[in-house]
Amino acid sequence: MEVAGKAISIIGAAKSGLSAARSLVKNGAKIFVSDIQPEDKLKASLEREGLLGQVEYEAGGHSEKILHADFIVLSPGVRTDIPVLVEAADRNIPVYSEIEIAYRLSHGRRLVITGSNGKTTTTTLLAQFCRQQFNEVFLGGNIGIPMMEFATQTTANSLQVLEVSSFQLETISAFKPDIAVITNFFENHLDRYPSYNAYIEAKKRIALNMQSTDTIVLNADQQMMHDMVDELNCRPAWFGWNVDGLKPSMTVIDDEFVYTEADGTRHKLFSASSVRIIGRHNLENVMCAALVAILAGVSKELLEAVVKEFPGVEHRLEWAGEVGGVTFINDSKGTNCAASITALQACNPPLILIAGGRDKGTDLSDWITAVRTRSRGIVLFGEARSRFRSALEGLIPIKMANTLDQALEIAYTWAEPGNTVLLSPACSSYDQFPNFEVRGEKFKQLVKSLEPK
Repeated sequence: MEVAGKAISIIGAAKSGLSAARSLVKNGAKIFVSDIQPEDKLKASLEREGLLGQVEYEAGGHSEKILHADFIVLSPGVRTDIPVLVEAADRNIPVYSEIEIAYRLSHGRRLVITGSNGKTTTTTLLAQFCRQQFNEVFLGGNIGIPMMEFATQTTANSLQVLEVSSFQLETISAFKPDIAVITNFFENHLDRYPSYNAYIEAKKRIALNMQSTDTIVLNADQQMMHDMVDELNCRPAWFGWNVDGLKPSMTVIDDEFVYTEADGTRHKLFSASSVRIIGRHNLENVMCAALVAILAGVSKELLEAVVKEFPGVEHRLEWAGEVGGVTFINDSKGTNCAASITALQACNPPLILIAGGRDKGTDLSDWITAVRTRSRGIVLFGEARSRFRSALEGLIPIKMANTLDQALEIAYTWAEPGNTVLLSPACSSYDQFPNFEVRGEKFKQLVKSLEPK
């Protein structure tokens, strides 16, 4: 893709937008950045990234200046139906996601992971596996390192391991994985999508351009994955607890990870007890990552040493400390009900749950059951606290807080020695924090400041 001399508008000046601006400026493009944040904050961000004076910009909203472009790069947090993008469509101005532009500027093979939950753990572990076999492995995407950060550094020998979100997939056109993964489907982002089905359809776009020589790895334990196979032009591979008759596949049988080749040959790999990260869901993440690694060419003999050392990812069931006999677990990455249920099932009771944030509008029924059966009480904070309280009233002891600071103080006072305090919000962070990472860091700082009882 040739960008030198092109006029390019970038909507959204968060990580991916700023990364795209830096890379495109270096490649000779004329950049216009548009963001809704106040001018002083946007100016500070541009200055910090060395872009002040290198790009034109506007703050406080999106004007028609955006339309004076050969194409538009859309940050994943920005909706595709805002007025200026409707006008762009009327004028036939192409709109691409950052990963689409990065795809066109990059080289090598791409292993691409999407899904509702488990993406970051699977992506991070997969990169670790691949680094045992290959010299040029790039890890990024929605995991916090924008693909544009390394797109122009890649070569034909590079292997890119990428996490992508449904938001990013909405605006792809040529983007194509060599191996794609859908970890699972659960209700999520219903504050953005009109229905669960619309959200699933956005996820399925990962296979939009895949061909018969490409492979998509699917979760054998979800019927909707089986139902979508006939729609695909690529080859399926499977992971999960119920892979009977499916191949190639990865599962756990009698505490052993077992890989089945396309011809039916079985290989025992390593014991499930070798896996350091806790929870049944993490065994599924290991199944998935190991299967993709083998399909990508990683030797089966290299996998066990990695899983024995892999500590998991930050903000996902992360041990945050122990104070006064109370254990604190940071699961700030639990931004939807399904992820929060997984965290509740992985932690040892008795526990007190801290939940809340910006409500995604998802069905709470399964989450309510998990909260009732796995916790002795809940502390609610943030924008979602009123709806959550209404759903839980009379079913479990509830305490209310306005902020995370207050929520942790209440939970610690309430907890007894031997209890676990779990932050697993079942919500996004955007009411009080810029992202789940900042929320998780705040939680860990607060835990460190607690005094023993």
